[in-house]
Amino acid sequence: MEKQVGDIPVKGNLEAEGFSPCYEHSIYQYYQINTDYVGGKRAIKSKLKDKFPISTLSESGLLTIRFVVNCMGETGLYRSKMIDTYLQEIDLSEKDLTQIYSAISALDKWQPGSVGDNPEDSYYQISFKLVNGSLIDIF
Repeated sequence: MEKQVGDIPVKGNLEAEGFSPCYEHSIYQYYQINTDYVGGKRAIKSKLKDKFPISTLSESGLLTIRFVVNCMGETGLYRSKMIDTYLQEIDLSEKDLTQIYSAISALDKWQPGSVGDNPEDSYYQISFKLVNGSLIDIF
């Protein structure tokens, strides 16, 4: 299968330095193998809420960041997509994306999912609801 539902194309060259999946050809979805963050969504919200507003981001809509949590709990391979309230795609600047990816990469308490006793790589996503660049919710 070349593409999966939820794949977001690469935009720019904003990959995490030194990151690589443990098993590049076998990346699960987070809900298949129970990948989680210590403290759950509440902890993610708590750590990311102070990262907004981003100085140059003034759009309203839904921003989704999709990334890989590898078998060691490291994150990388960030992808993003933002849509406005009319479901039209919005292009974000490389500066904005770098700031957001950096904030997510600072989350350092990932619990990789596992199959049996073996930790595995998985995709994870975080969505941000924004109004005029201000954060309304994280889910």
